[in-house]
Amino acid sequence: MLNKAALVTAGANRIGKTMALRLAKLGYHIILHYNRSEQNALKTKIAIEALGVSCTTLKIDFSNPHQTITLFNDFEKQLDIQIIINNASDFNKSNFETEANDLLFHHFNITFLSAYKLTKLFAQNKPKGLIVNLLDTKITYNSTANLDYLLAKKTLFAFTKIAAKELGPNFRVNAIAPGIILPPPEIAVQKGTAYMMEKAQNIPLKTFGDVEQIANTLQFFIENKFITGQTIFVDGGEHLG
Repeated sequence: MLNKAALVTAGANRIGKTMALRLAKLGYHIILHYNRSEQNALKTKIAIEALGVSCTTLKIDFSNPHQTITLFNDFEKQLDIQIIINNASDFNKSNFETEANDLLFHHFNITFLSAYKLTKLFAQNKPKGLIVNLLDTKITYNSTANLDYLLAKKTLFAFTKIAAKELGPNFRVNAIAPGIILPPPEIAVQKGTAYMMEKAQNIPLKTFGDVEQIANTLQFFIENKFITGQTIFVDGGEHLG
């Protein structure tokens, strides 16, 4: 009998790392995707394996749409992949003044096309499973401050519902839309709390969340098998506007 496993894209750092560790605590062997964060991926691998499960790192550059994903050919004889977490994303500011095409394709390749391909591969190669897509509370916005990033996330939001309907009953597809959980990477750690508290004054709960709340939501999706096509906003009410 093969060991049950989960794939986490962009799993070396931040929210991806926390979800990978939670899955490991639940007994899943981990396939940990990364692109540029090799050293952090290796550190996360050590932390995962300390929990008593295996961890295999997988380097794929999702910004290159021609890079082949051979996930199930590589692992199907070793692991029973039951969960895919589509967490890969990038962030660049853009608006209607930004040059068209290149940045849009960049975001769509990483955020949407990677999830689209992996979802299809999963459905074509496995009899059943769970897919969880990472979105952003700002999918409810119509702001242009982060136009290309936002369009990619909105497309993944729509795809979550389409895939849930088309792939049931054997596959469940859900999403998590985080709000103020972590400061941007460029914000120094010592300034992060003040930065997020300032941002939180504009949302109903007037506080910020943490990565464990994202992992709790993931665990809820795993354990509640009567939910599909849903997006849970872990955002203190920010999506309410």
